[in-house]
Amino acid sequence: MASRRLLLQSALSLAALPAWARAAASDSALKAATGPDWAPWTLPTPPLVLPDLSGREQKLAAWRGNVVIVSFWATWCDPCRDEIPLMSAMAKRHREEGLRLVAVNVGEALGKITTFLAKWPIAGTVLHDRNSTTSRKWNAAGLPANYLVDRSGSIRHWHLGALDWQAENINRVVTRMLRAAPR
Repeated sequence: MASRRLLLQSALSLAALPAWARAAASDSALKAATGPDWAPWTLPTPPLVLPDLSGREQKLAAWRGNVVIVSFWATWCDPCRDEIPLMSAMAKRHREEGLRLVAVNVGEALGKITTFLAKWPIAGTVLHDRNSTTSRKWNAAGLPANYLVDRSGSIRHWHLGALDWQAENINRVVTRMLRAAPR
């Protein structure tokens, strides 16, 4: 069960949304995506083409054949900081089964990101959405925003706000996707 602190932090992160973000997804989709569990994703998978921290372009297609957690985050986001070690642990634990973590920083300077990563390393690939264009396309209407992408490269589930990465219901969805045959 999420703590009251986590719920408050998530609510504050979502309340600070720009107008474009609040209008990006329907009210019912946002309500489902901010609950305690993964919500089904019903839209086509938007493109994900961003530079990594070395400036090399990375595409979501490079991870085809793996189940991918795509997480949009920022250094100022307390729930993001809380989730990073838990997501990283999950990615390490299930690496042999094909789980990958792609952490997309939203709108921050490269120096701020690298300073942050020195304290909170991420067990995956870190991408840089400098101008928030990709996060908008992915309906990341708050931070953290997490997506589960299947082995064929399609988003199947999403969640906005803090997610309890140790909860059985969250792990069950990830495990089920890891065991599923590619579509």
